[in-house]
Amino acid sequence: MNVTSELTKLRKVMADHQIQAVIIPTSDYHDTEYVCDYFSCRKHYSGFTGSAGTLVVLEDGGALWTDGRYYIQAENELSGSGLQLMKQGMPGVPSIPEYICEHLKPGMRVAADGRCINQAEYEEDKEIFDAHGLEFVTDLDIPGIAWENRPEMPKAPIWIYDEKFTGRSVQEKLKELREHVADAKAYGHATNKIDEIAWLFNIRANDIPNFPAPLSYALINPDTAILYTNTDRVSKEVRDVFENEGVTLREYKQIYDDLKSINQPILVQKNLVNSLIAFSLANPVYGEDPIVMMKAVKNETEQEGFRIAHHKDAAAVIRFWKWLEETLPETQVTEVSAADKLHDFRAEQPGFLDESFTTISAYGKNAAMPHYHPDSEHPAVLESKGLYLVDSGGHYQEGTTDITRTFVLGDLTDEEKHFFTRVLQGNINLAQAVFPKGVRGLNLDVLARGPLWKEMTDYNHGTGHGVGALSNVHEAPNGFRWKIVPERNDSAVMLPGMITSNEPGFYAEGKFGIRHENLMLTRDFGNSDFGDFLCHEILTLVPFDVRGLDVSIMSSDQIDWLNNYHQRVYEEIAPLLNEDEAIWLKEKTKAL
Repeated sequence: MNVTSELTKLRKVMADHQIQAVIIPTSDYHDTEYVCDYFSCRKHYSGFTGSAGTLVVLEDGGALWTDGRYYIQAENELSGSGLQLMKQGMPGVPSIPEYICEHLKPGMRVAADGRCINQAEYEEDKEIFDAHGLEFVTDLDIPGIAWENRPEMPKAPIWIYDEKFTGRSVQEKLKELREHVADAKAYGHATNKIDEIAWLFNIRANDIPNFPAPLSYALINPDTAILYTNTDRVSKEVRDVFENEGVTLREYKQIYDDLKSINQPILVQKNLVNSLIAFSLANPVYGEDPIVMMKAVKNETEQEGFRIAHHKDAAAVIRFWKWLEETLPETQVTEVSAADKLHDFRAEQPGFLDESFTTISAYGKNAAMPHYHPDSEHPAVLESKGLYLVDSGGHYQEGTTDITRTFVLGDLTDEEKHFFTRVLQGNINLAQAVFPKGVRGLNLDVLARGPLWKEMTDYNHGTGHGVGALSNVHEAPNGFRWKIVPERNDSAVMLPGMITSNEPGFYAEGKFGIRHENLMLTRDFGNSDFGDFLCHEILTLVPFDVRGLDVSIMSSDQIDWLNNYHQRVYEEIAPLLNEDEAIWLKEKTKAL
């Protein structure tokens, strides 16, 4: 694909519709983080392959906004496109509306597909555009019109996710949801969030790679629960289940007409609902989407499922690490072949369904790009020196995993060992946290960044995100981050049952990258005169590569934590391995 020629086609359509600027987010009609090929407009017109970013195309020029995970990658991929890189969060970088207002004159028109931006974004942008005399058009899909041979919308079969894994029936979830809706003084609730819909109706599908949910909408009223999707994908067996659960099936696009016919108050959350749905409501009630918290707080069945999934995943990752050590340097291993081998080890586990995201397999300087993905035709070859970062995960019937390990392949520089240690110290500090109920991830983030902040260094991404149960690997509303980023929706109060990643890192551009990641389950710790306190249960059970550590700068408390963690890894995972593998694991988990 030639990005320059595609931009030329896009600008021709813009001119035909008298549009001087078009906003192209990384999104679909459901505000999902990862999108299917049909919705990869931003990638198509920019050449940038990262999972986060917004493209603005002008009559002459344009820019792409992305976050710190992708600065290096975006700069490389935008080369030659004529598009400018805007580093979100950096001083002096204008917002998207500011940039557009700087380049357009009053009376000009800005376009965005209203189905691909949420209502909060629409209102914020429109207020700014109105103040500058710009017209904001949201009923045109300019990128879609210009895209020749656009891929088809997916319609993978919907399947029922058994209650033995979900822990709750559809009727139980609907009952609780309706109670929340009534408390909000609303008649019903509409949602376009496919992770919520998959969770609510105990269904899954493979419309989006690594995101097992069907493209769909839902409308819940006191007496009806309607699922809007491509009905051709629904088998008779699934239809029968829906009928027994009181779920009505309707065609995908029908929700917009149905909403226009309802005069009763409908509850939606502004920053989660697409603006076209909001426009379709005669009587919107803007408030908190109840499903967000219902889904984030895992029940006992889901929690146990995560433990089972992590035991399986640990066995797979440990086998991969052993294979890697025994294969290098006699046999050539590349970033791609290593990732493929890790996939094979996971696929051997019973109940494995898919990777939970595209594996980040990054050797040496490539790991300085936090979300790097190797070039399949020219991947880096792993050598017996330096560091190799692998961020990966799996979807299993029981739950979802996400783990990063930075492996030592040979001799390290003093700088590599120093920051390898500092990052692990941050991970351990956060893992050890005991905190009162009411604390948010915002309050805890300093524990992970502290060892780096003391040296006036940092990393340009959040420390952690929520994780769904056989769902989206990045789940709202819990997370660890030192400042509020509104579009992330990850600053909620930490509650028992939430599962959150713990993944501090350090990235030296052009040299190396380090990240250490475990998933953690928030649990009750106890209570005192000062109230209820919480802690973290570590779900991920894979050793850290202690060869990268400078133990002299670690506290005795941190060393004790690591030794105890490694002892637990051995005790719980060794029984899942063969004798040779268990012996290898014992060596990797011996006390420092």
